[in-house]
Amino acid sequence: STSRRQRQMCIRDSTYNTTADMLRGPSRRSNVSSARKVSMYVVREITGMSMEDIGSEFGGRDHSTVVYSINDMQKKLETDTRLRETVEDIIKNVRT
Repeated sequence: STSRRQRQMCIRDSTYNTTADMLRGPSRRSNVSSARKVSMYVVREITGMSMEDIGSEFGGRDHSTVVYSINDMQKKLETDTRLRETVEDIIKNVRT
């Protein structure tokens, strides 16, 4: 839902010190890119939106970019405990 997505964006903003406009924009700065990948992953986990729809939400990115970002996050979550805890906290906070 929209309110859930808004909560996710607010939680992400405070976690990664970014804004929704930064995530939709072209920036490739590390903190923005990381926050964008986390956000795409969380949106997919919570909403089940299609890759195309997620790409549209994130500044018109191609679905292959979304696929890459989500796959990259899944790999990182397997080995990075701190990242996994952060993402789990975001998902938990959005769902409540």
